[in-house]
Amino acid sequence: MDIHVLILTFLIIFMLHNLEEIITIERWFKNTYPRLRGRIPVLVQKVIDNFSNITAAQFAVAVLMISLVASLLLIITVTTQYYFLFLGLNMLFALNIFTHPIQAILLRCYTPGVWTTLLLILPYNIIFFYHFYIEGLLTINMILSGLVVMVLCMPFVFLGHKIAEKWK
Repeated sequence: MDIHVLILTFLIIFMLHNLEEIITIERWFKNTYPRLRGRIPVLVQKVIDNFSNITAAQFAVAVLMISLVASLLLIITVTTQYYFLFLGLNMLFALNIFTHPIQAILLRCYTPGVWTTLLLILPYNIIFFYHFYIEGLLTINMILSGLVVMVLCMPFVFLGHKIAEKWK
């Protein structure tokens, strides 16, 4: 499979996953979260409570900020063939494989983003990492460089949410 097909597929899955979250986040916080709040550890409640009044529009602003960074990294990847940028971005996105299903299991209910995580992100990453391995792209240097990119991208996720909070 061509790396450019993987990049294009990543974009489509990234968009669909974020759309699932945008469409469901506001309703989930209004209808589901209040009745589940007691099941959540107090420290986690404090973090989640910061998002409990988020609107779909605010969440979309956060997604936009993250999407701009992702788009820039993908453009640089395609033009320079620095595939560690794509690997790092994908590793950050792949964290959803753990976060969404764990949330759904612990809360025993649907959580925004869990369906696209299970049906799209998980299978995509199996193919992604298999392809990177077969092509010899999954080296120690590539993984370490990708981890650096992943860590450097994390502040943009938080920044996106901070900007979204201001969006009224």
